[in-house]
Amino acid sequence: MPAYFSMEMEFSRAELDFDNMKELYHYLKYAGLEFKSGAFSAENDTIEDILEWNQKKLEKDFVLGEDEHYENGYKQMYFSFGGFSEVRGILFNQDPVEREYLFELIVPEDEVTADGVTYKKEAVEKLKALATILWVLPKMRTLQTELENGKGITPEAEIKEGKAPAACPFAIVSEKQFGNMDTSAYNAEHINAGGVILMPKNIKLA
Repeated sequence: MPAYFSMEMEFSRAELDFDNMKELYHYLKYAGLEFKSGAFSAENDTIEDILEWNQKKLEKDFVLGEDEHYENGYKQMYFSFGGFSEVRGILFNQDPVEREYLFELIVPEDEVTADGVTYKKEAVEKLKALATILWVLPKMRTLQTELENGKGITPEAEIKEGKAPAACPFAIVSEKQFGNMDTSAYNAEHINAGGVILMPKNIKLA
């Protein structure tokens, strides 16, 4: 399998209700992602089947055990977007910390960057536009990006204490979180719904 770039959306389980998955999919669709199929064992499932399965798993606070078969876990989805050869959606519960969950969109890393410092401008602009729309999703806490060899995203609670988010090549945090950060290493762009897109100044676009 190729290395993947990931765009990770952080949510709090404290805001979990009966339609989180349907709401998330509504915004994904509005942002231009077209559902193609389920992934792996879910390849023949409808989007409704997948959303219902994942919603029930989240409500039960399910975490896949180390020795448990992957088919018992959250179902993944393939989407069409922006001309990328693969766009896959993945759900993680109790991640990056307890009482949180992540929804992650991944695309092949070599379609976004060649070396982890220089990024492909057209791909980044598509992903930033997508992230800007998704940020409007009311329950989202942060939106962070990383490469295959990344160390994971920074939990919202740690960003509030001043720790840097994962931004390879950008992140979105709230205006309030932004005010607690040392932002000297970033170019900042204020967007709708009280968000700020941060891009490290050492990032190069080509």
